[in-house]
Amino acid sequence: MLCVRRVPMSKKSKPNAIYIMGGGGTCVVSASAFGLVHQTYSKYRQKIGTFYASVGGMRGAILEDLTDLFEFAAAEGSEMAASRLRQLKFRSAPVFGTSRYKPDTEDCHRLLEVFMAHNIHYVFLNGGNDTMEKAIILEEFARESSWELHVIGIPKTVDNDLLITHRCPGYASFAKQVALTTMSLQGDLDSFGYSEYSSKHELVKESAVAQVVVFMGRDSGWGAAASLVGKLDESYGPHVLLTKEGGFKMDRFLDRCQNAWDRYGNLMVVASEGAFDGDQYLGNHLEVMAYRHQLLFKVFQDPHKNTSVTDSRLALFLKLLLENRLNIPTKIYNGFKCREEGPGYLQRNHIELFSKIDFDDAIACGRKAADLAFGGFEPMGGIMVTLTHLPGETSYTPLESVADSTKGSRAMTKSDRKSTRLNSSHQI
Repeated sequence: MLCVRRVPMSKKSKPNAIYIMGGGGTCVVSASAFGLVHQTYSKYRQKIGTFYASVGGMRGAILEDLTDLFEFAAAEGSEMAASRLRQLKFRSAPVFGTSRYKPDTEDCHRLLEVFMAHNIHYVFLNGGNDTMEKAIILEEFARESSWELHVIGIPKTVDNDLLITHRCPGYASFAKQVALTTMSLQGDLDSFGYSEYSSKHELVKESAVAQVVVFMGRDSGWGAAASLVGKLDESYGPHVLLTKEGGFKMDRFLDRCQNAWDRYGNLMVVASEGAFDGDQYLGNHLEVMAYRHQLLFKVFQDPHKNTSVTDSRLALFLKLLLENRLNIPTKIYNGFKCREEGPGYLQRNHIELFSKIDFDDAIACGRKAADLAFGGFEPMGGIMVTLTHLPGETSYTPLESVADSTKGSRAMTKSDRKSTRLNSSHQI
């Protein structure tokens, strides 16, 4: 086992910091990195030696692939530093790269070697609940190894499923994209509509059209639910909404779809990728294989044991279900076609559609992280920045109240109590 000697922080040797991104990106996540580094450079420059960014998230930190952000800021002189840092915030994906790597004990030894070599005593981890779990692992290992390390989490997720925080940077932009996508698809769906009163006593020689669209959200339905914002009236989709929390009963689902078709003459189903029937993800009911080439679909699982459902299986399953079970009037149409759109990473990275409120939230979270680390009498750690219900207001909560849990779980009440105790006993 690696033996680490505690190196106390002193005025003679200024401590350094590192920013590490974790998990998938959002179109405002780089704004959090900007808020953190810019706030540190402009207000706390005297408290810190340099600020590193890990190139490639946790994987990059382990490989010691680091870049010096203060050096980048000052490359054209101090008067241009703020301008150069502002280049970071408009990237539609993680500006320094990312990974889903989960460090094991050997990796923690390696990370501590890297931190010692670069005198790093502050770690800022930007991500969701899995990333906050990594933050706890890292902080506990450093404590056991007597290395002074302050770990602060910065929230990020399009799923909006982190506990405690009122909302997550990334979600508002995602919700805006979901609403606009749904409205656009409804317009296209309407253009193929055909009223029974306009038929001239003969069969229409084309198929009726319905639409299934699946949005990202493995464990929560916040993303899919944002499609409701685009309903101009009851005839607009989504007519049926599927989420993991809502469960799934096939007969009930088909009844609702049939009622919507009978009432409006069209149908739009919006689902979260994590739609669940109590036993498994609905997409898993679809067996996918290219028989001619003997290619079998493989289910992927990440280091945090999350099963990947960001593919087209759910959309195809619902398409097949509707095309085979829905009753479409044959006196008008000669058939029924259900179109499907699966989840994809484009849903979270449209920089041209980002939400201004979301962008400001992301920057505010980065700035708050810097204030928590450097703005008080004593540096703080073991916490994650949170957003309150008030615009622009931030707070914080213990890492253990948000790590590896999702909003709506049984952990909510327990973690709320922890957050209240921490905020009442620590002020900056």
